[in-house]
Amino acid sequence: MRMIGITLVALAGNMWQNSKLTNAAGIEFVGRVMFLSALALGLLTMFIPAELAPFTIGYTVIGLSFALAYLINLTRK
Repeated sequence: MRMIGITLVALAGNMWQNSKLTNAAGIEFVGRVMFLSALALGLLTMFIPAELAPFTIGYTVIGLSFALAYLINLTRK
């Protein structure tokens, strides 16, 4: 349920932003929302109360990779 909530926050932020602005500041805002959401999903997956199986580890790595990609692109000029 928490993962669905995080995903809905990310989608709501993107939809709100896209309906208001279509400039560079808007794109940066969307990138920040997606970075925080991908990071939260990756961390939440890592700390689920279950044994870390290869699928769980892979899913965590993919989620954190998306967060890293957003962070790298947010810091580029």
